[in-house]
Amino acid sequence: MKKKILHLQSPRRRLTFLAGYMILVYIVGNSSFLSRTIGSNHGFLDKVLLFGGLILIVWWFPRERFKGKRRLTELINWWAFIFALIYVFVYFGAGVIDGFGKSPFDHSLKGIGKNLILISVMIIGLESARSFIVNSRGIKENYLFFILLSIGLTIFELPLSQFTNLSGMENIVQFSAQSFAPEFSRNLFATYLVFLGGALPAIIYLGVIELVYWISPILPNLKWITEGLIGTLIPIFSLMFFHNIYLKEAREVRRRNKEEKPLRLVITGVISIGVIWFSVGIFPVYPSVIATGSMQPIIDPGDVILVKKVNSKDVQVGEVIQFAEGDIKISHRVIDIIKKEGKTLYVTKGDNNSVKDSEPVHPEEIKGKIIYTVPKIGWPTLLIKSEDTVENERVEF
Repeated sequence: MKKKILHLQSPRRRLTFLAGYMILVYIVGNSSFLSRTIGSNHGFLDKVLLFGGLILIVWWFPRERFKGKRRLTELINWWAFIFALIYVFVYFGAGVIDGFGKSPFDHSLKGIGKNLILISVMIIGLESARSFIVNSRGIKENYLFFILLSIGLTIFELPLSQFTNLSGMENIVQFSAQSFAPEFSRNLFATYLVFLGGALPAIIYLGVIELVYWISPILPNLKWITEGLIGTLIPIFSLMFFHNIYLKEAREVRRRNKEEKPLRLVITGVISIGVIWFSVGIFPVYPSVIATGSMQPIIDPGDVILVKKVNSKDVQVGEVIQFAEGDIKISHRVIDIIKKEGKTLYVTKGDNNSVKDSEPVHPEEIKGKIIYTVPKIGWPTLLIKSEDTVENERVEF
C-alpha cells in the first residue's frame, strides 16, 4: 500500500526521492529569508518541520536490514555510547589546557527544551536517512561509497555561508581543519555505525555528543588547531578500534586477515598523506621543532611551533618569525625594520639572547610567522638529531 501511494517501487526510486528531499532541506535551510538562529521561532519551526518530514519519509519506506549480526546489536549500541563519552571526555579535557568559556546557547528552561527537541529531530532524521541510504544497497561493504556519502553529508550539515565566505588559502585551511575535517570524521564513523547496527547506534553516538554540547553551561574555549585535531582524530581512531572489536566479536578476524582491509588502508593512507604534507610544508601552516632555548621563556627546546607562511611585507616589529640561514631554520623576534641601500631588512634577536643577531634578515629568507606553540612533543626529533654539529644556539628542525 505504501509503495502504491508513493509510486516508489524500486530502491533506486526511493533513494532518488530521499536525495531530492534532502537537497530541498539544504536549500530551504540555507535560504536568506529564513532565520537560521535556533533561538528564533521561525528557525526552530522550519528545522523541526523539515527534519520531521525526513523522519516520516524514511519511516514510510520499507525497513532495510543492516549488516551487523543481530546478536551483537546491543554491543554495538553500547560501544557507540562509550565512544561518545570518550569524545566528550577528551574535548573537555582539552579545555583544562586551553580554558573554558560560557556557552553561547540559551539555557533557560524554555531554551533547553527547544534545543532538545531540535537536536532530537535533526539527529533522528539525518541518521535514519543515512541508515536507509547505506543499507538499501545491500550488505556488501563499499568503503569508497562510505567516504563519498560522508563527504556529501558533511556538506549537507555545514551552513552554505561557511563555503561562500571562504577567501584566501589561510581561511580555507582553517575551515578545513576546524570544521570540515572533524565533521567528515564524525560522519564517517556514523556511516560505519549505521552499516553495522542501523540508525540507533549513530543516534546514540551523535546524540550524546550534541546533547552535552548544547546543554552544558560552559564549553572548552579551544584554539582552532586543537579543536580540529580532537574533532578529526578521535572519531577516526574510534572507528578503527571499533572495527577491530566488531570483527573479533563476530569471529571474522581470521577470514578478514586473509583479505585486504580497505577501510583501514583508506583511513591510514589519508591520515599519513595529510601528516606528511603538513610536515613538509605543503600547506600554508607547517610545523617545526625548536632545538634551543634562545626564545625562552615563550618557546622551550623540544616545543613544536606552527609557522604560517606570510609575505615579508606583512611582518611587523615584535612578531616572532622563522627565517633561513643557509640550511638552518631560526625563529627569533623582529626588534627593528631598517632600510639599507633601498632594501628592507629585519633585525632579529632571541628573547633569551643578550645581543641581537649579527646579520639582519633579508625578505627572501623569511619563511613565516610563529602562530602557535605545542609544548615538548618535538623531543623525539631532537634525540634523533642530537649528533648534528650545527651551532646549537640558534637552530630548530
